Amino acid sequence: MMNNVMKWALGLVGAVLIVLVMTCPNEEDYTKWLSSEHGIVCVNTGPDMGCKRQEAEVKWNSRYIMHAGIFIQVRDKYSEGNMDYEIKAFGLFNHFFDYSSNPK
Repeated sequence: MMNNVMKWALGLVGAVLIVLVMTCPNEEDYTKWLSSEHGIVCVNTGPDMGCKRQEAEVKWNSRYIMHAGIFIQVRDKYSEGNMDYEIKAFGLFNHFFDYSSNPK
């Protein structure tokens, strides 16, 4: 009886892990999300990264990515005019969850 419960529990955990791995978003997915959610589009111009939000210039400062196989966490730092802000997102199940504390 207990043996069957353990097999089912391990099977369920294994299935959830497989789904998490298969639905983990990547950097390309993040770039699309950043564009649709925050209107920021960046183009790599060699030594520099040129970013815009609508028509305004946005300076990209840094990016931190933690890719754990079952989820991705991204923190981007930008400057616009004299304001610095950070966009923080957590990616899981082909979806990004925004937990930035910046005004949009």
